[in-house]
Amino acid sequence: MGLWGVLGACQATVPVAPAVPAVGVTSTGPFVADARALFDGCVPLPDSATSRTYRCGGLAVWLDELSDVREAQALEAGRARVRARLGPPLAEVAGELPLAGQPHPSVRFAKCTGPEGETPPCHAGGYLTTVTPSAGRVRQLGCVVRDNARPELGRCLELFAYLATRGNPEGDVLAPSALVKPPLLPWRLLGVPEGCQLAASTTHTGRIRCERSTFSWSLFYPVQPGTAQLERWRDQSVEELRDALPGASAVEMRDCYLESVPTRCARFTAPAPDGGGDVVVWAGGVDMQGRGLFAACSLRSAGSEGSAGSVDVPFPAACNGAFAVR
Repeated sequence: MGLWGVLGACQATVPVAPAVPAVGVTSTGPFVADARALFDGCVPLPDSATSRTYRCGGLAVWLDELSDVREAQALEAGRARVRARLGPPLAEVAGELPLAGQPHPSVRFAKCTGPEGETPPCHAGGYLTTVTPSAGRVRQLGCVVRDNARPELGRCLELFAYLATRGNPEGDVLAPSALVKPPLLPWRLLGVPEGCQLAASTTHTGRIRCERSTFSWSLFYPVQPGTAQLERWRDQSVEELRDALPGASAVEMRDCYLESVPTRCARFTAPAPDGGGDVVVWAGGVDMQGRGLFAACSLRSAGSEGSAGSVDVPFPAACNGAFAVR
């Protein structure tokens, strides 16, 4: 049962974190005061109105607030998410994790290259679990660790202990009813094209999802001048985007504009999840009025008509004119 070698201690239930203000978040991420030390160095990527993913060095942890489902259903949905991200073969061991003072159904998984897919060297590993913070609501927690590294697996469980009891470390309510409409950056409003969905929207993060394109953004404040803070934020966010898209290409750095500011953007491609061509992703980070902005624009390739995101193909309307090639 080596897959269950690192488990956390029981945690007492604690109050829900207060809402995050529009300004005043830390330079290491937009986290409430009691989460800042634990989530130091983590960067947020919005998934949907009910979920968030945080990239913390060699691990990615996510939180999804689900309604009207059982814990077993939420756990199975989490297993499908991990399988889509890591692909076969995937070793899984069912068990329990003690969180919020109670044992909860959990899965320990690992993607390794041994004869049975269970022995080193390992590409990734991690945990899935679910808790029920209130009647009618289930909190799905997942964590994927690069190389199945034991120290990072231990950190997964520390993060789970916080997420299970306190929920979103940014303080925002994760629910469709809490979406900020219209979506905005601190300096301008954003538009949601017809047929597209506002998948996430707060004062500091958001995601607009369309059939063939997606635009996401995150902000932090204040920027530390003269450091590589923005570059680290960008690179760590890009790493999470690539890990979530199996088969992603190497990253190319291109000259670009983000919010009319000249900078360097990361660009990569990946097979579309439905097999319909490729997805092209552009991502960058800039200092905007003392605020750090990370944004990513993904779009379907143009097939025989050319390469999506090239100088010959405009960025889609969903990306709100945030990106331009220079």
